[in-house]
Amino acid sequence: MEQNIKQSSEWLIKLFDDKKEFNIWEILSKTSFDVMEIIDILSELETAWIIKYISYEPNDLNNSTFEVSSSYLDFYNFKLHKNILNIKDKVEKERFERWYIDFSNYNINKLKKDFYNSLNSIEWVTWIDDIDLTFVDRNKFDADVCIKISPLLKEYKWWDYMKEIIPNLVLTLNSSDLVNNRIIESIDVKWIYINIKLSNNYLFSTLEQAKELWEKFWESDINKWESIVVDYSSPNTAKHLHAWHIRSTILWHVLSNLYSATWYFTHRTNHINDWGWFWYLIEWYQNWKDKLPKFDLENDMLFHIYTIYRLWEKAKSSKEEFLKLDEEKIIELKKYYGDFIDYENYTELFNEFLEKSKTRFSNLEKWNKQEVELWSNMVEWSMKDFNRFYDVLDIKQDYFVWESFYANMWKNLVKWLEEENKVVFYDEKIAEIDVNELDEKYKSGDIDDKIYISLKNEIIADIWCYVIKLPNFERFVVLKSDQSTIYATRDLAAIKYRAETFNPSRIIYEVWQEQEEHFDKLFKSWKQIGIDNIDFSHIYHWFYIDSETKKKLSSRDWASNVQMLISESIEYFRKKYDENDRWLSKDEIDKISHELAIWSIIFNDIKKDKKNPVLISNNIEETCKAFESSWWAYIVYSICRANSIISKYNKQIPEVNNFIDVNLEDIEKTLILEINRYPIIIQQASSSDNPAVLTEYLSNLARYYNSYYNSCPVLEWNNEYRIVITSLIWQILTNGMKICHIKVPERI
Repeated sequence: MEQNIKQSSEWLIKLFDDKKEFNIWEILSKTSFDVMEIIDILSELETAWIIKYISYEPNDLNNSTFEVSSSYLDFYNFKLHKNILNIKDKVEKERFERWYIDFSNYNINKLKKDFYNSLNSIEWVTWIDDIDLTFVDRNKFDADVCIKISPLLKEYKWWDYMKEIIPNLVLTLNSSDLVNNRIIESIDVKWIYINIKLSNNYLFSTLEQAKELWEKFWESDINKWESIVVDYSSPNTAKHLHAWHIRSTILWHVLSNLYSATWYFTHRTNHINDWGWFWYLIEWYQNWKDKLPKFDLENDMLFHIYTIYRLWEKAKSSKEEFLKLDEEKIIELKKYYGDFIDYENYTELFNEFLEKSKTRFSNLEKWNKQEVELWSNMVEWSMKDFNRFYDVLDIKQDYFVWESFYANMWKNLVKWLEEENKVVFYDEKIAEIDVNELDEKYKSGDIDDKIYISLKNEIIADIWCYVIKLPNFERFVVLKSDQSTIYATRDLAAIKYRAETFNPSRIIYEVWQEQEEHFDKLFKSWKQIGIDNIDFSHIYHWFYIDSETKKKLSSRDWASNVQMLISESIEYFRKKYDENDRWLSKDEIDKISHELAIWSIIFNDIKKDKKNPVLISNNIEETCKAFESSWWAYIVYSICRANSIISKYNKQIPEVNNFIDVNLEDIEKTLILEINRYPIIIQQASSSDNPAVLTEYLSNLARYYNSYYNSCPVLEWNNEYRIVITSLIWQILTNGMKICHIKVPERI
């Protein structure tokens, strides 16, 4: 093998010397190796020649064009692209293997269809969605479902609707197969609603479907054949993960589970910001690494560099800020930069540092060895820290894609935008036209002083940049005046790559609310380019906030550090167990404490609407108590209780059709209706991008079931049908918690 590698390598290098650009298939036709094997050969021999991806169809390597390049970034990114395609194939294969359930065949949807078939003889009912069919609380309304014809309620006044429409609807229903076949037990009119009781036999018969489908009962084909890309978390290397990353990570994961439940090809991506931060980190580390404190984790050292830089940057912003520096901070700054006499001298040192840092980053972009090796190490230090967090949560991503992956794509992106006349070189002439138009708006009183000044300053700042022009004086900067890229440039490149690679119908960004303006402009820009076949969504969430001050947690708060928040929560639950408990070993206590902490953090987060903040106290005891009281324990207890009852039954769960003329209690009718609602709940939570829809349902179902087994003996010999109800409640609660990323133990 080594001899083959050597011979192949010599042949490839000679070919590269003779011809600098070629179709990769010219090489493949002359060797038995494939593309990745050729790259691996060159990589193992550490040759300077690397195949560079020039242009490609992401899913068709046959039509790709390559050229010789000495850039290790190009080499690495080509391998990453190939790996992405392999994972994509795996994700889609797994989705195909787990076939879908036809959503229209669920009992609630078939019942709605039956109502439509019974009522479509009336001229007012022309479409199935004209019928609004809703489950109602039997205890409140003495009914199971109610119906109304929504289009007619918009057309008629409510008293005319009651007088003219409802009598005809009731008459038609009373003579329908729904009554004749004993599906409907009774019909009652309450104001504009027709309330309907369903028969015991019909209700119990619906459980057959849930029992037959079992662990697939929640799936549906609503988004069959469609792909969705979910972008979440996006941590910055060289920084600590914040408590906000818990929200982003958990919400992303649960949302992705919900999207998969409705048969999306769900691609879970994590966009790691590993590029823009390094222009000062490399310079600082190279010059002052011997002066830095010792840290157990290298990423803590990088974060220390970041905090010192921010201190220095803030003090440079104005003389007023500089004079606010206390003696301790001045000593620390002088430790790294040397003595400075006054603000002017301090500013000179800062500007000197900036210039050196820019040179360092320029070297990185040119892929110089020294900068590249240090950059690579720093990214690895951060990822080691980040993966500790993801491992604790036991959350896996399909794709880690670095910002550097898009670092060289911007050239082709800007070229493409220019060719399509979608980007404008924003020179002084174009800026002057915008200023004149802005002046007219200001003179006519359409905008006030504050907005006028802000918009004019933005126009001036964008001169000599490449921009995508948007309505209302907005622009999306693609390239800065010095021809350097920015985060927005790489975001556009990421969208283009994802659109070509995954062919998604939706691309979702799950990040905090403060990014709303950026994503608004990003999505507008993409549509301005003319790509309108993708639904872009910024599923933003609010922050963790201090429960006392109601302010956003700062990076100095203990709870803002995810590792500390999790470890303190684990310790809180560990203290609730007596380590001498003869029923549990120390390892069991450690395992359970870890699980309880993670579950409580997860459920406390997702049970709230994502657009509402999560209150966190800097008092660990209060925070953990709040986590503990978030209803997850109540649900888990209900699951364990149901599992215990099933274990005591110790026989195969009876078939639904074994029971005829079952005399159901009201609470049992409620539970059966809730069981039938589960696929609808999954659909609603997925379509509204809101896990709180699911957690509210699970909490209510657990509450109903706790009331049930306390009032209705399940294990009595003449009540075996109750085992069927209990088993389905157990299955749905267990499955629902699994979607919420909570694995339920046999005991707690």
